[in-house]
Amino acid sequence: MKPPTILLVLIAMTRSVLGSESMLTLTYQPLDGLGSGRIVISQVTCHDGYATSGRATAINLISAPNVPPTNKSAAGDENLNLASVCGVGFDAGDLGDPKAPRELTMDLTKFEIPRRFEHPREDIVRACLECLRRCLPDLIKETPLTLIASETDKLWVSGIVREFNTHDRRKVFFEPAL
Repeated sequence: MKPPTILLVLIAMTRSVLGSESMLTLTYQPLDGLGSGRIVISQVTCHDGYATSGRATAINLISAPNVPPTNKSAAGDENLNLASVCGVGFDAGDLGDPKAPRELTMDLTKFEIPRRFEHPREDIVRACLECLRRCLPDLIKETPLTLIASETDKLWVSGIVREFNTHDRRKVFFEPAL
């Protein structure tokens, strides 16, 4: 092999190991309805820097910031994703590794609702879980969700997680009020 060919092979192998192939990925996010008083569950397109990593990146991207384009510059930097601003995170483990355990977790250790949002905390968590339900690949469609939260938050969230785990995931879990 010629030296440039070896270099190309090494670059290709490194990219496949690190999973750094960038592409667009669809996910769902619970967005603030901007004065409507409701939560909008919306399909969004995200730039995914780890699309070929073997991880269910659509699940992780539920919590990505969402700052939509605007023609009103004063509102141009407001993150509307309730999962992101309230500190709700999800992880599905490494689905590309057949030996890895099938895991699905919701992390609320940083859960806090900023004052500018008046949505009930239960609705925010349920909306986040509806986004998760819509993103679940078949491989983990029935995997029970594990909750990571402070003792205070576990008291009120564990019932919602228990309900989600027994719910038929082919059916809507949460529908925002009109």
